[in-house]
Amino acid sequence: MTKSCIIGLTGGIGSGKSVVSRILRLKGYPVYDCDSEAKHIMSVSRKILDSLCERFGEECVNEDGSLNRKHLSCRVFNNKEDLAWLNALVHSEVRTDFNEWVHKRGGVCFVESAILHTSHLDESCREIWLVEAPEDIRFYRAMQRGGIEETDLRLRMKTQTEEFQGLDKEKVRIIRNYGDNSLLGQISGLLKINNI
Repeated sequence: MTKSCIIGLTGGIGSGKSVVSRILRLKGYPVYDCDSEAKHIMSVSRKILDSLCERFGEECVNEDGSLNRKHLSCRVFNNKEDLAWLNALVHSEVRTDFNEWVHKRGGVCFVESAILHTSHLDESCREIWLVEAPEDIRFYRAMQRGGIEETDLRLRMKTQTEEFQGLDKEKVRIIRNYGDNSLLGQISGLLKINNI
């Protein structure tokens, strides 16, 4: 099996990291989307569902056996200790799933996550591509997508800024997704530098 080369892909809400992921997939590169995989794992992992019920009550699971996301959100949203516990539980399962995914593929793999550092996935990355855009542009993009209150959005943006400060500066490559900057050109340039 070919030795793996893992490249992290991260950026704040509204930065465009998902657009970069789509471009990479269109170019034929495998991308592991931590957010969607975490949601899937939380829905199907008996270990996680049992742990949630033990800590937060049976209401965490709907009658059909699916995860009651609304109840869980209400329980952890304003409780830092519960949120930290939940993140540790889910991050552990996601890391295991990601490592299996990489092992099956080998070669160049990308991992997309807004919390690469918090989840410790940055430690496995040879390089980290940080997608950036000015705060006002990111705020506008995120509000256009809908589904989030202005106050919650501002809080998330502040928290994410702290997240990116924890990344190893030696590994970080910036992709500027605003103004006249060409996303395709920057991505192609980084792929070329990495000989991939």
